[in-house]
Amino acid sequence: MGKFLLPFIEGRKTDSTFSPPSIFLSAFIMAVLLSVQTELLNLFGLISLVVLIGTLAGTRWRSVLSLAARFEVVILFWIVLLPFSYGNSILFTIPTPWGSISAYREGLDLGFLIGLRIFGIVTLFLAALSHISLGEFIGALKTLRIPTAILGSLLIMLRYIPLFLEERSRLQEAQQLRGFQRGTRFERIKSLGFLVGSIIDHAMDRSVAVYEAMTLRGFGHGMFIVGVGPRRNDVLLFLGLIILIFGLFHQQILEVLLG
Repeated sequence: MGKFLLPFIEGRKTDSTFSPPSIFLSAFIMAVLLSVQTELLNLFGLISLVVLIGTLAGTRWRSVLSLAARFEVVILFWIVLLPFSYGNSILFTIPTPWGSISAYREGLDLGFLIGLRIFGIVTLFLAALSHISLGEFIGALKTLRIPTAILGSLLIMLRYIPLFLEERSRLQEAQQLRGFQRGTRFERIKSLGFLVGSIIDHAMDRSVAVYEAMTLRGFGHGMFIVGVGPRRNDVLLFLGLIILIFGLFHQQILEVLLG
């Protein structure tokens, strides 16, 4: 099974209950709902709903959460930085040689809110993409009228960046097994240049072979990315989203309709 930047379901049986465009579009709508929440309780409730639905759908949470954890640096940045730069209610003060630094309650609350939003949105998209294949994902974007040039670049990036990193690790491991030792700065730069040059050389050979294989299969003689049509069950998915939106914003919706 090939390696990708995202947890696609390659090598496994895909779920045909909902169409890939509806899965991606519903995830986008759910992400918007997560991003506009200002109450931590509502945010926790939406994330819990995502986890519940994902569990019932058989989401591979181990791979999803392992990828989501890579964004924890961004989350921790907001949580750690904002309490010291925003707010009025002082929680504590840290004395330093350059003056005292105060942490504020409002900044801490805002940091948790933004961090939880980021974690929820990232986890939501990774969970949604773990139920479709790479081809279905590209087809869904094609159905949503994303330009083909962008889709081709995205397809190459998702497929070949992991291969590039894997090949770099393999060459570094081979160097270590042959007794390579880090020397001066010039020697490290020289070694790195050798690694990059070897990887680029292998990538060129691979790209020529892939291009010849794709040409023999008709690449360049028509649209190579095909959109995916809707399915009947998609109505249930969007009906659930409408009920959720009305449940969250029923008061505002009634005010607009009646006023």
